[in-house]
Amino acid sequence: MKSFRFCSLLLICSFALSCTLLLGQIAEAKAPARAQWVDNSRIVLRLPQGFRVHQNLLFSLGERISLHQQDSILLPVIRTDSSHVELSTQHLSSTQIDQLIRRPLRLFVSNKNGQVLDSTALQYSGILDQMYFYDGDDLGAHVRSTSVGVKLWAPTARNVELLLYKDAQDTNPAAVLPMSRQQGVWFADLPGKYVNYFYLYQVEVYQPLTDQVETHTVTDPYSFSLTADGAKSQIVNLNDSSLKPQGWDRLHKPALRSFNDIVIYELHIRDFSVADFTVPFPYRGGYEAFAQTNSESSKYLQSLADAGMTHVHLLPFNDFGSVPENKDAWENYDSESSDLQEAQAYLGRIKAKDPFNWGYDPVHFMTPEGSYATDPNGSRRVYETRNMVQALNKMNLRVVQDVVFNHTYEAGLEPYSVFDKIVPLYYYRVNDEGDIQKSSCCNDTASEHRMMEKLMIDSVLHWARTYKIDAFRFDLMSFHSRNTMEKIKSELRGLTEREDGIDGSKIYLYGEGWAFGSFYDRYPAESLHMLNSYGSGYGFFNDRLRDAVRGGTTNSAEKSDQGFATGLYFDFNKEPANRNTPTDINGQREKLLHLGDVIKAGLAGNLRDFKFKEHWGSFVTAGQLHYRGAPTGTSAEAVETVSYVSAHDGYTLWDAVQAKAPFYTSGRFPSLSKSEDRQRMHQLALALPMLSQGIPFIESGSELLRSKNGDQDSYNSGDFFNRIDWSRQQNFWGAGLPPAWKNIDDWSFWQPRLQEPGMKVTPELITRTEKYFKALLRVRQSSNLFKLNDLSEIQKSLTFIDNDKQAEPGLIAMHLQSSSEKLLIFFNAAREARSFEHRVLGQNWELHPLLDEKVDATLSQVLLAPSDKRIQIPGRSTVILIQKAGH
Repeated sequence: MKSFRFCSLLLICSFALSCTLLLGQIAEAKAPARAQWVDNSRIVLRLPQGFRVHQNLLFSLGERISLHQQDSILLPVIRTDSSHVELSTQHLSSTQIDQLIRRPLRLFVSNKNGQVLDSTALQYSGILDQMYFYDGDDLGAHVRSTSVGVKLWAPTARNVELLLYKDAQDTNPAAVLPMSRQQGVWFADLPGKYVNYFYLYQVEVYQPLTDQVETHTVTDPYSFSLTADGAKSQIVNLNDSSLKPQGWDRLHKPALRSFNDIVIYELHIRDFSVADFTVPFPYRGGYEAFAQTNSESSKYLQSLADAGMTHVHLLPFNDFGSVPENKDAWENYDSESSDLQEAQAYLGRIKAKDPFNWGYDPVHFMTPEGSYATDPNGSRRVYETRNMVQALNKMNLRVVQDVVFNHTYEAGLEPYSVFDKIVPLYYYRVNDEGDIQKSSCCNDTASEHRMMEKLMIDSVLHWARTYKIDAFRFDLMSFHSRNTMEKIKSELRGLTEREDGIDGSKIYLYGEGWAFGSFYDRYPAESLHMLNSYGSGYGFFNDRLRDAVRGGTTNSAEKSDQGFATGLYFDFNKEPANRNTPTDINGQREKLLHLGDVIKAGLAGNLRDFKFKEHWGSFVTAGQLHYRGAPTGTSAEAVETVSYVSAHDGYTLWDAVQAKAPFYTSGRFPSLSKSEDRQRMHQLALALPMLSQGIPFIESGSELLRSKNGDQDSYNSGDFFNRIDWSRQQNFWGAGLPPAWKNIDDWSFWQPRLQEPGMKVTPELITRTEKYFKALLRVRQSSNLFKLNDLSEIQKSLTFIDNDKQAEPGLIAMHLQSSSEKLLIFFNAAREARSFEHRVLGQNWELHPLLDEKVDATLSQVLLAPSDKRIQIPGRSTVILIQKAGH
C-alpha cells in the first residue's frame, strides 16, 4: 500500500510538470477516444502508430484542464502488444469510478521526466454496461394519477436540469427544475399540472468530440410526443381519452389463424393518398387519409383486403429528420412538362424543403412522425396514428411498422443529434479511434451496448402496446446480434390482450438480412443475417427468388440483365448494357435452367433442407444449391422466408421489365416488345411469390404496373416520382427522367424508352393486371396448400415434376397435394405456347375457377388431353389446375 502511495506521489509531480509544459497544445487538441474502459477492472488503450511501450512509461487518468492533478490516478500495466496496452483499474472503488466518469477525464502516457507523450479521451460503453445498466420501464415522462415522473439515463452527465415550457413555441421556460441522480439515472417528480407541457433536458457533460465540458439543451430519447421538427419533447398522458379514437380500447383485430396466412402490401404513407383528390386536402399524404372510408385510395385498399391481403407494411413513421414538419415551409413540384428534365431539376433544387422522404432517418424512436399529422406540434400525431391503425384494422388489414434501429439521422453535436449530447459515444458503434462508423449510410448505432439494446426492446413494446402494431419489419438486421433480435421476439411474444391490449403471439417479425456492415464485420458469427437465420423465427427477404425471377440484381448496372420472367433465352434483348447475361444461346439456356432451380427453392419456402432434383438430374438440398456463390436455401420453416420481386428499394417491377424487355432488338419481330408482352412478363413475375410457400410481399402499385420512371432509389425523389394512381388511368411512365443526383449515368439508357409511345400502357392493361393479381390473392387464400410451413409437410406435399425425365428451360411444374386437395401449377416463361407430358396429367384436372379465362383470356388456349397425359401451356403464363371433386 505504501508503495502504491509513493508511486501516486511521483505521478502527481510528473503530471504537474507535463501539464505545465503541454497544457496549451492539449487544450487545443480534439483527440479521438482511443482508450476503452472495458469493465471495472481494466482499460484498453490503442497506441498511436509506431508507439512502443517500455518500463519507463507511466499511464494515468486525470483531468486535462487541471494544472495540479491532485486526483490523477496511476494505472498499472497488465499486458501489452504491438498496438494495445491493457491497464488495471482494480484498485478503484465504485465511488471513485462514479466520480471519474463524470469528469473531463483523459488517459495520459508520460515518461519518467514528466513529459506527456500521448493523451486520449475514453470510451465508456463497457463500464457503463457493467455498472449502470438500468432495467426499469419508466424512462421518459410518465403521467401518474396526480403527478408526473421524469427519468433520463445519463451516467456520465455532471448535471441535468429539466426545462418546462407551457406552449410549443415558447423560447423561455416556465420553470427550470433540478434533477437528482441515482445510479446514473436522473429523475424528477412533477405536479400533475405539467401534463401537456413541453420539456427539454439541459445536460452538462464532458464531450470527447470537442474535449470540453459542454452544456446542451436536448430532447428526451424516450419522447412520446414532440413539437414540430422534434424541437421539444412533450409530457402526454397516453391513456387520455382525447388521444384515442372512439372504440380504441375495444378495437377488434382482424383474424389471423397463423403466420402462414399472411400476405403483405408495402406502402408509404404519403404515396397512399397524396395524389388522391377524393381525400380532403388537409388529410392528403398523412395519417388521417386512412380514415376517409369513401376515398378512392381507401376503397382500393379495402378491395385488396376483400381479395385476401392481410397486412399493410408502412414505411417508417416514427419521428425522422429528413422532412421539415412545418407545412407552411414546404415546396413541391406538381406540374407536367414535355421537357423530361424539368421535374427532376426542380425537385433537385427543393429536395431539402419538399414533404417527401421514405423516412429511414430516425431521430426519436418512440414518437410518430409529425409531417404526417395535421398538426405537428404536440399530441395530435398520437391520436391520428391510432386512428390510422384502427381504420386499417377495420378494413380487415393488420399493420406492419417499418423500424430502423441500425442508425440515426445525425450524431455528435449536429442539430438532430440526441444521444451523443446526453451520453457521448455510447449509443454508437465506434472504431478503436473513437470515430462513429457509418456503414449503414449514416451513424451506426451499437445494439451490443445494453442500453441501446434496451431502447430497441422498449421501443417495439411501446409501439405494440400504445399503437397496437401487428407486425414489425426491421431494417438491416445484420447490424444487430441474433441474441438481441431473439430478446425482442421473446418480449413481444409475451404480450397479452389482457395485460397489454394486444396478442403478442400474432405479431410477425421480419426484415433485411444482407450480410454486411460494422457489426457483421466485427462479429460475423453473432450477426443476424440471412445465412445465420436458420431457426430464428424471423422472416427474411428472399433476394435469390427476386433476382432469379427478374434477372440481374437491384444494382442499376444490371438493370437490363434478364431473368426467368423477363425473356432470358426465349426473347434475348441483345442489350449492350447487360453485365451478367451470356451472349451465346447455350449459355443463356444453362443460366435459365439454373435460375429455375433457384426459383423452385423459393417456391418451397427457401427451406435449407428441402430436397429436390436440380436441372442436371441430381438430388440436392436448397442449402447445397448455390446462387451467386452463396447457399440458396437458408430457412428452417416457411415463415422465415419473405418472397418478393420488388420493394421500395431498387426499380419497381414494371420499370425492371421496361429495362429488360427487348427494345428495338435487331433480328426480332417486332423489334420493340409490345406492351401486352411486357405486361405478361410482369404478371408472370407477380405470380411466383404469390404461389410460393412462405410470406408473399408486394410493393404497393405493382399490381397497377406502377412506374417511377427508371428511378433506382426514390427515397427523396418527391411525390412526383413516387405517386400512385388508384383510379387505374395511368402509371406515370414517361413523365420525366429520373433524378440526376442518383440516375444521371443511366439517362442515355432511359431517355429513349421514356420517349417511346409504344412503352406506355393503357388503363385496360392496368386494370387487367389488377384483376389478375386479386385472383392470385383469392387462389392463395382459398387453399391450405399455399400455407405449408415445416420441412416434413412441404417435402411430403410439394414436388416438381417438370424434370422427371429431362429439364426444360423456362418451365416449372409444381404439384401440391393433401388428403383433401390437389393442385398442379405451371409457370411457362417461353414466349410461345409449349406442350408438356406427364403421367399425372392423365388424372381429371380443370382450370382453377378463381384463375381461368375470365381472369386471363390467354388461358383459353390451355388444352388438356388426359388420354395423352398432356397439356398445352400458353406463353408467358401461369396455369393452375385443380383436381375435380371425387378424383
